[in-house]
Order: sequence, then C-alpha cells, then structure tokens
Amino acid sequence: RDIAAGADPGTMADERAVTFDEAYRVRVLDAEKYAKTQELAETARDFCDKVARLSDTVATVVDAVDRQAALTEREKLRAVGKRNQAAAESERRRRDSAVKSAAARERRRELERLQVEYESLLRVKAEQEALIARMSGGA
Repeated sequence: RDIAAGADPGTMADERAVTFDEAYRVRVLDAEKYAKTQELAETARDFCDKVARLSDTVATVVDAVDRQAALTEREKLRAVGKRNQAAAESERRRRDSAVKSAAARERRRELERLQVEYESLLRVKAEQEALIARMSGGA
C-alpha cells in the first residue's frame, strides 16, 4: 500500500511515498529500492572488509620487503667491506713487494761492494806475500 505524505499536486509525490513492507514496517523507500539499498550496504561492507584484508596483506608484504631490504643492505655493506679489504690487501702486498725489492737491491749492492773489497784485499795479501818472499829470499 502506498500513502502519499503531504504531497503537493504536480510535485514528485512518488519519491516521498510511504510504504509498508511484508512485516508491516513503515518504509520511505519502496521495497525494491530498499532491497537494492540493503544489497548496496552489504556490498559496501564486503568491500570494506576486503580493503581491510588487503591493507593487512600490504602491511605484511611491506614488512617482509623491509626486512629483505635491511638484509640486502647488510650484505651489500659486507661485500663492500670485503672488496675494500681485498683492495687493501693487494695494496699491502704491492708495498711489501716494493720494500723487499728495495732491500734485495741494497743487499746486492752491498755484496758487490764486499766482493770488490775482498778482491782488493786478496791482491794486497798477494803483494805482501810476494814482498815478504823477496825480502826473506834475498837476505
């Protein structure tokens, strides 16, 4: 049943019609519009629930990505540290090699100097022995 509540002639009386549902409750909307409104409200609740679940899922994924990013950053820093260590070790070995090469060159020069001195001393000894032999044999 429809009862027009204060409808002016020539206005939209159908939009302001008061109706009763099957339980005899007063309805401002007709039954079809009320059912669609209820369906829309249920759809909106479902949508809100899905959005909330999506938000939870996104938060979980973001946390997982953040943890993985932190792990990746730690590993990256560790790799950079290892690379720097390797570069420093290479540089240290190069310096050690240069120091050892310089020491070896210095020792070779010292050996050459000592060999020349030894040969000189051998000549002096030979000369002195010859001089002693001449002085002892001719006296």
